[in-house]
This record gives sequence, structure tokens and C-alpha cells, in this order.
Amino acid sequence: MFARLSDVPLDVVDKLIETTNAVYGDLNKVHGHPYWGDLVFHQGAAMRALKEARECLEGLRAEAIGARNTELGVTVATAVIDGDRHYAQTDDDKATLVNRVLRPQSKRAAHLFVWDRPFDNEEIAGPYQQVRVVTDPEAEVGVLNYTEETEEGELRSWHTLNPQPLPDPPALRFDAGSALRFPRDSVLPFRDLRAALLEYSRDGLRPEAVQWQSARWGDV
Repeated sequence: MFARLSDVPLDVVDKLIETTNAVYGDLNKVHGHPYWGDLVFHQGAAMRALKEARECLEGLRAEAIGARNTELGVTVATAVIDGDRHYAQTDDDKATLVNRVLRPQSKRAAHLFVWDRPFDNEEIAGPYQQVRVVTDPEAEVGVLNYTEETEEGELRSWHTLNPQPLPDPPALRFDAGSALRFPRDSVLPFRDLRAALLEYSRDGLRPEAVQWQSARWGDV
């Protein structure tokens, strides 16, 4: 059932919107006609209705995909790296995605989400958990910041904890240009970060492969 619900022909709806808009484009040719005002009114109403219908159908498809994946035990990892979104569903693809997350091309933080569907639109409610990944690819070290939102809307956040802090870790900032710096004892080598991210990519829960500490800031 969910498979059929997810097969929403959005391309057909897009074509209908495009065609309807083109037809109404001819209204300018009859400007001054006694019915022109009524035609413009109905044009606006029709276009709003079509666009609203498309949004509803898109939401229906997304929820159906999520329901189907949940039924099958499937999770989808979404990574935002250098401003672009990447998706992975199989274990092999998730492993490849984790390696990309650890080695971004810019100094911007990467983000990893795990959900029952691709998280492709930040304007809609998404998964309650996310991991921010900040690394120094040359030194092959980095920090994970795990954040979750409760059903009551409360945000809780943790950094990784290195029980044996590195002697001279690089200064890693919350994001490029940010004044916030992660504490020194939150910096871990890539092997630990990779293990934690692979675990997270499977179920979206806070990984047990590494230790955690409540989020705090400063060069300590």
C-alpha cells in the first residue's frame, strides 16, 4: 500500500501548473474586456489551489516513503557537505558518505541526519537528531556534536569526549568564522569518528562507539 501511495506523479502536477500558467498568460491580450477582472481573480485562485495541491501531494509522498521504509527497517542518511546534500541507504553507500563527511573541501561544518527518508527540505519538520562534524583532514582528527530535540521542543547537545586528550590538538571551531571553539578534550582521531558515524548512520541514535560530554565551549 505504501509503495503505491509513494508513487505520486508530481511531474504530471508540475506540467498541469505550467500549462495552466501559460494559458492564463494570454489574459494580458484581453486587458480591458469586461470579464478581465473576474478572469484574473479566478486565475489567481486556480494557481494557488494547484500549488497548494502540489505541496500536499509532495507531503503525502514523503510520508508514504517514510512509512514504507519504517515498515522495511530501512534508514536513509543525509549529509550536508560544503552546502550540498548527499544521500545513502545501503551500508556501502553510508560508509562512502561517512568518508566524505570527514573530508570536506571547505572549512565549513558538515551535518549528518538519519531518517526514514531523504531529508531534502529543511523547511519541513525533519529528524529530531543530527550530528555536526568538524574535522581537520590533514591532521585526521575532529569533533562530533550530537544534538537531539525532545517532543517538547527542548534541545540537548553533546560533544565527543576523548578520555586521553591529544597533546596538541588543532583548534576546531563550531563553524567557519565562528568564535566558538570545541574543547580540547573533545577532539578524536578519524578512526574513532568513523566508527561513531557509521553506527549513527544505521539508526540515528547517539553512538556508543565513543564517549560524550555535555556541550560546552572554550579553549579548555
